[in-house]
Amino acid sequence: MDTTPCASVESVVILKSDRLYAEVLRQRVCQEFPRARITLEVSVDGAARTLAAETCDFLVTGLGAAVEGDVLDLLARRGNSHRVARRVLVITARAEFRVLAALKSLGVDGVFDSEAEPPERLQTVLRTVAGGMLCWSPTIVEHMRRVGSSSNAWFRMLTAFEQIVLSVVGDGSDDSVAARELGLSPATVSTVRRELHRKLGVQHRGELVRVAAQQGFVRFTPDGVVRPGFALLSAAYRARRTKRLEIAQPSDHDSSLHP
Repeated sequence: MDTTPCASVESVVILKSDRLYAEVLRQRVCQEFPRARITLEVSVDGAARTLAAETCDFLVTGLGAAVEGDVLDLLARRGNSHRVARRVLVITARAEFRVLAALKSLGVDGVFDSEAEPPERLQTVLRTVAGGMLCWSPTIVEHMRRVGSSSNAWFRMLTAFEQIVLSVVGDGSDDSVAARELGLSPATVSTVRRELHRKLGVQHRGELVRVAAQQGFVRFTPDGVVRPGFALLSAAYRARRTKRLEIAQPSDHDSSLHP
């Protein structure tokens, strides 16, 4: 298949907080698509404004604590009328299964493992993705296969509701603060927290925070806590719960987060 798309790529947005790395990416993108208009953004809010203002052929984005904002929720906009970009390539050295699974569910075209792949490989990946083909680094695919097949993987143990609660209490919030954030009672949060401790095999709040960070539920940045994909996870849970309630009680249901 011919994957020479240079003429068809007219605009590229690069989202990367590291300005030096962003410039390296700009040079590589320019080599591959010499006629493209390239915009560099260092935050999700900045990228969102740029993408809302004009049609974008290609979004190249980082994914990690250094990026100010939630990249997953930005990418989720591809599913509605305000499509983020025709093609999306994520560059990351992070490998939390939950985050990678979210990228897959969002139909991201490519994921480049910047830790395992040689830098020169990026040129081929850019060309492949722009040409309309999927291109995920083999190391990323293998990691997902290995973790996904594990019988004791966390996502097999936790319900969707428990994952939502973990996204909030995972930053160290007490039950009252988490309850206000989630629109639940402190008693409900306390009950779910105890169940999380039991399922995840942790003894105290500090260990729960560690697990939440390791699994990509929270990220601590200089500008505060980011919960990657929290809105996406909540929306999916609400949709499933509403559907169940409509079947059980067609004329009487609400959209709260109560399980």
